[in-house]
Amino acid sequence: MKIMSLFVVLAFVGCSDSGNVKTEKTKEDPNLPPINVSLPSPPPASAFVIQEKNPDGTFRIEGMIHNQTKHLDKVVTLSGTIARISKACDPKKAKKKGKTCNQPSMYIKDGEGAKKFLKVVGYTDDFIKRSKVEVGKAYTFKGTYKKMAQGFVVTEDGLLLLDFVNEIPVLLQK
Repeated sequence: MKIMSLFVVLAFVGCSDSGNVKTEKTKEDPNLPPINVSLPSPPPASAFVIQEKNPDGTFRIEGMIHNQTKHLDKVVTLSGTIARISKACDPKKAKKKGKTCNQPSMYIKDGEGAKKFLKVVGYTDDFIKRSKVEVGKAYTFKGTYKKMAQGFVVTEDGLLLLDFVNEIPVLLQK
């Protein structure tokens, strides 16, 4: 019981604050030069505006994502650089291993230093071979801007269900 009382007393004494905290005032040295703060001027408000379209009228990826509510479920044409293409999968080899092939996809961006990427779906590995698209090259993409597509989950930035790359159709007409 004595130990318990001691802890209670120490807890109250240790937590009390008399409000009399002494601080030292720093005196300015009269021999030092005056403080001169030189900051750059703030950037103009236009520096924070995200351009929706390129000069040629095609959408910019970041601009379309930023304004996605205006463009969802609509056919759009945008310019972008391929950042990554999924690896081709041979269904016969995958089946032998007891696996299935994922749907092919690629990521496109506005260009060097771009912060936003858009997933592109709705094509086959044969289309990549036929169209000869390459990572790092710029193209014009046409398709439907969607939140999700068959076989792909909902993404925050949406995805492009591809119809054309440049003038090359994803589906061949018979």
